[in-house]
Amino acid sequence: MTPDSRVRRIALLALFFLSGVSGLIYQIAWVRQSVFTFGVSVYAYSTVIGAYMIGLALGSYMMGRRIDAHARPLRTYAALEVGIAALAALSPFLLGALHALYPGLSNALPAGGVWLTLGRLVLSLAVLTPTTFLIGATLPVMSRIYATHGGRVGSDVGRLYLVNTAGAALGCVLTGLVFLRYLGARETIFLGAAINLFVGAGALALMRLGPAGRAGRATSEMGDVEADSALAAGPRTGPAEEALPISAGALRYVAIAYAISGFIALGYEVVWARILYIHSSHAAYSFSLMLTVFLAGLALGGAGASWVLRRRRATLRHFGAIQLAIGLLAVLILHAFARLPALHLEDWFGGYTVAYEFLIAFITLFPPSVLLGALFPLVGSLYTRERTEVVGLRIGRVNAFNTVGAIAGSLGTGFVLVPLFGLRNTTMALAALNLVLGAVALRFDRGGRRALRFAPAGAMVATIVAVAILPTGFYLGSYYTEVDRLIFYKEGVETTVAVLEVPEDNYKISFVNGRDEVPTDRASMAAFRLLGHLPPLLRPGARNALVLSFGNGIATGTMNTHDIPIIDAVDLSPEMMEAAAVYSEENYDVLDSDRLRLHVEDGRNFLLRAEASYDIISVDATHPANASSWALFTSEFYQLIESRLAEDGVFMQWIPIHGVREEDYRDILRTVWDVFPNMVLWSTGSTHSYVVATRDPMSSVVMQSVLTRAAANPIVVRDLGPPETIAGYVAMAEADLTGYIGRGPVITDNDAFFMPAR
Repeated sequence: MTPDSRVRRIALLALFFLSGVSGLIYQIAWVRQSVFTFGVSVYAYSTVIGAYMIGLALGSYMMGRRIDAHARPLRTYAALEVGIAALAALSPFLLGALHALYPGLSNALPAGGVWLTLGRLVLSLAVLTPTTFLIGATLPVMSRIYATHGGRVGSDVGRLYLVNTAGAALGCVLTGLVFLRYLGARETIFLGAAINLFVGAGALALMRLGPAGRAGRATSEMGDVEADSALAAGPRTGPAEEALPISAGALRYVAIAYAISGFIALGYEVVWARILYIHSSHAAYSFSLMLTVFLAGLALGGAGASWVLRRRRATLRHFGAIQLAIGLLAVLILHAFARLPALHLEDWFGGYTVAYEFLIAFITLFPPSVLLGALFPLVGSLYTRERTEVVGLRIGRVNAFNTVGAIAGSLGTGFVLVPLFGLRNTTMALAALNLVLGAVALRFDRGGRRALRFAPAGAMVATIVAVAILPTGFYLGSYYTEVDRLIFYKEGVETTVAVLEVPEDNYKISFVNGRDEVPTDRASMAAFRLLGHLPPLLRPGARNALVLSFGNGIATGTMNTHDIPIIDAVDLSPEMMEAAAVYSEENYDVLDSDRLRLHVEDGRNFLLRAEASYDIISVDATHPANASSWALFTSEFYQLIESRLAEDGVFMQWIPIHGVREEDYRDILRTVWDVFPNMVLWSTGSTHSYVVATRDPMSSVVMQSVLTRAAANPIVVRDLGPPETIAGYVAMAEADLTGYIGRGPVITDNDAFFMPAR
């Protein structure tokens, strides 16, 4: 290989690295932007990711069928990158248009979550798939350009996989921690588009730098396909091309097995993310950190496999051995998850910091992801049989199969396997699939060593032993040892919910994906009671009420004592609603009330689709730094609240003091005040504060009438105390509050980003 061709190949790798950066920028930014239309539920998230991956699969398959016949694949690649940039730059505006269309379209669909999910999928496909189709097409095209050396196809596509996945990991971590925080979602997408434009320009520059004489000679002697490969990567060098001796049946098995591997890999990602959330802060950036570690492991695995394939030929026994190792390691990872709390790693970092979350993701996700990453170069070598003339076709096809399997794995694991079998048993089922794939691969490889015949049995025995000594399947963060106090536990599509009880202290607490919620200590109960009592006291005779974040129903049950004819209560987690039954004493048996209407849905999405106005709207969302709640603290959300609030209505929202930077706290209050200038800040002490807003000022006359009604209601007196105690909960009236929040920015959907305070 000449120095000129070596530089050219390095340049191609650099361009594909940058293309990987932009791809993950789009994925994370699009998921964030779709929240404003579709909500934060797992169904909404899955439809967006599903649309993203469907485009990848279609692009890879369809371009793979054509690219080997293209005379100028480098020009095609440049056109793809420019097309990605153009369509991606339009995507924020198209997603914004969906925001206006979605409520009417969704309400026109038949009732039921399935129809709503299908509607979201169709809209997501319309907006995102054209861009992701082009992104998916880049892999077979770049494989056609770069993998020009007979006998080194697997190694070359492994290098492409390495750089593209490494770029994806970098794009993931930068988007999750830096770009969204300092640029905003829309500007982050524009940055990704700029990167794609740069890559497209770089590809055109490489094409123009190619020596014309060599291209002309290549065309006359080798034909158009070989000529453009020579132009892109220099003259063909290396060993003579010799196809790997693999039967047609074995080739079909490789394609099918790699599709199933895609199912397994995304299944593991779903399960591991759910378990890791139990040990993390579940902040807006938590998933980005997990995905970064996962992608980094895939990249390193691809690098290792590429290095090996430069020195020895790929065989099915390599594929089988990796599958067996993945299956065994997946079960061993459950041991690591179960023992994480005993290590108290969070104490080393002073809490759930970014460094802590990165470390626990590295400990648990990185080892198996390295093995998963080693599969692509290996499969690329096997499925192309090291023949460069079919590299685009075969890589595009097998990558599409894997992506389709990944889509099925993500949806099937999240919506079916975990709810039916739980996290632990789902992991074991996926591991069993790995073992079966490995055993079958070794059966196909009849030329393998005699000792490998016993490898499947050995891996099966080791896995069974690892399963047998697993501790309890209840992964409750640092409280997992308190199983004897467990009174409720359920793993659902969205959440893992556990309720612990300490009867001697008359105390209960829920854990939602590992985070403590709904404690029944005195301070927390005062908070729930005020959320339930104060709005009806301010708006006597309310015809209806809306509660966003039902939780275990304490605030809703408290509100229900005021005989409001209709209370719509919304929550993402049906498991939390079910767990409300064990809080019957605290929530006054609210589940038995015929006035209560429960809705399993994202709160913001419910408001967007709602057509009725409400006399009372109460919001008890979780912490603003939480990945499922940050969108409930923005100006657009408060404007949505205002549009659904009756003329004489009352709006109340819990705003935590703990774990919130004071700057963010002031910004939240200022954002509410910008929409509701008649606002009073209340606090029951501890870490609980509340904004209470009405359309008219809350004068002293209004406040006195509230206290009079409270004194006349024995339930209110029992729950909150006498009128003078209730009056003491007023923290800042309007005049003092405006002075406290001062001048400054309001939080918008585009730039909302809350870092947990230490």
